[in-house]
Amino acid sequence: MEKLKAYLELIRAKNCITASIGGIIGYLISSNFEIDILKCILVFFVVFFVCAYGNVINDIFDIEIDKINKPFRPLPSGKIKLEEAKTFSAILLILGLALSIFINIYALIIAVVNAVLLYLYAKKYKRYKPVGNFIIGYLTGSVFLFGGVAGKNVMPVVILFLCSLLSIWGREIVKDFEDIEGDKKEGVVSLPITYGKKALYFAIFLAILAVVLSPLPYILKIFEIYYLILIVICDILFIYAMALLLKNPNKETASKVSKFLKTIMNIVLLAFIVGAIKL
Repeated sequence: MEKLKAYLELIRAKNCITASIGGIIGYLISSNFEIDILKCILVFFVVFFVCAYGNVINDIFDIEIDKINKPFRPLPSGKIKLEEAKTFSAILLILGLALSIFINIYALIIAVVNAVLLYLYAKKYKRYKPVGNFIIGYLTGSVFLFGGVAGKNVMPVVILFLCSLLSIWGREIVKDFEDIEGDKKEGVVSLPITYGKKALYFAIFLAILAVVLSPLPYILKIFEIYYLILIVICDILFIYAMALLLKNPNKETASKVSKFLKTIMNIVLLAFIVGAIKL
């Protein structure tokens, strides 16, 4: 049991489940809630295994720094040996890719691309955030896209994917304003460190793009007025949050805005669910 607990801690099981639920939501939206249980199960476990692979790879590359900062984690504490973790990560990856084949070719392509990006992020781009921030945005949005390609109508999920990518990318840049001091000490490269307040303009540009894209499901007559009402509220709150940070670009404001943006994104997701249900 202790070994099992260590492996669940290593993969960050709760995060994997959350990502898997995102995949299911993408599938439900694209299938207009006409549920195929087998596809739901496949989407859930492919996302779970690939996400788990990424978390294990992340800890493998971070083992030395975790010996100092997080000695309680499974690898630095010795609960799981490094070679065991490497073997485990390979098993998780093989399971994820193999199961994706039973969904369709698009699902397999996304799973492969995500696995490669998870590896590159852990190895290199976690410390080079101009690229790393984009990867985080893509990976977060791709959870919905992966579920979407399993359904019939992928267009609304593509828009959700793009909105998620852009908003998460922008939020990661905002979060970097919180971490400037620590990142400098660790030798991490980020846009706020390199460009200062100018980096905030880029984050705002990404947020504006997300806002511009968000009404498309209504304009294209995919979703109805209930979706538009919710998404307009989200867009107004999004613009307000970014304007607040632009006015006071400091660590405290960045922290508050980052949490606020996370709440807004949850409402955006709710808007897409409501649109798909077509109340």
